[in-house]
Amino acid sequence: MTNTKPLSKRAQLAKMVGRKSGATVETLRQQLGWQPHTIRAEISRLRKTGLVVTCTAAAKGSVYKAQSQPVAVEEA
Repeated sequence: MTNTKPLSKRAQLAKMVGRKSGATVETLRQQLGWQPHTIRAEISRLRKTGLVVTCTAAAKGSVYKAQSQPVAVEEA
């Protein structure tokens, strides 16, 4: 049996916005169980690590996409 540590929520957030399609606030809210203001705050913290995250308006809501990989994502 492998002893793999589950991803922190911040690492999950980075992985989700790093997908080619990005992620909407609603998708992130459902997956992480966070309020929208918490999601936006954590995206700001990811940006401080060097991750370039863009936000575009879409019919389904704001879509966040990572354009480059972060320097390091801390475990929260």
